[in-house]
Amino acid sequence: MSTMLTRIATAAAALTLTAVLAPPQTALAAPTAPADPATPPPSLVEASSLAAGPLKLVFGSLQADDLEESGEDEVRVELKEPDGSHYYIWPTNGDEADTKVRTCWVWTSDASDCSAGSTRRAAGPYVHLTGHPGATFTIEVWEDDHIGDDLLLRIPVTIGSGEGTQYINATSPGGKGFSYRLAARIEPA
Repeated sequence: MSTMLTRIATAAAALTLTAVLAPPQTALAAPTAPADPATPPPSLVEASSLAAGPLKLVFGSLQADDLEESGEDEVRVELKEPDGSHYYIWPTNGDEADTKVRTCWVWTSDASDCSAGSTRRAAGPYVHLTGHPGATFTIEVWEDDHIGDDLLLRIPVTIGSGEGTQYINATSPGGKGFSYRLAARIEPA
């Protein structure tokens, strides 16, 4: 696992963090999964909405209200497209972030939603994505585990019409023994 993460981190260092919008001809072609999960996805373009302007996904914060493991969790954020392609979004080095209970990772302060009494930590960069109205994808938060990684949060997203800001606020389902909250938004690029 460590060797794989080192390769991913090396590849990620060479990448730009902004996805480039595909021209309409490319957007209509069947998508293919990149060989490296750290490679940013192509833009999230829906063929029926190419006339609308681009929108960007802005991450605000990820707060751990209760952990999956005792002590601390090692978390990462991924994006999955309907065709099964997945991409590491954060941390950008392909690793995980050590997270204690009541830690609130903040990417963009004006989009964050940290509760009173939480420990705020700067999350640093994340892979910036652009898309168009109608595009669909899923944001997932995972906890790294030696036996098998555990899904902490799954947020299906469909980009709206592009008129105004679209807020994304999600919490882990109850009864799981852990609780995470993610705040993000979609806004004009």
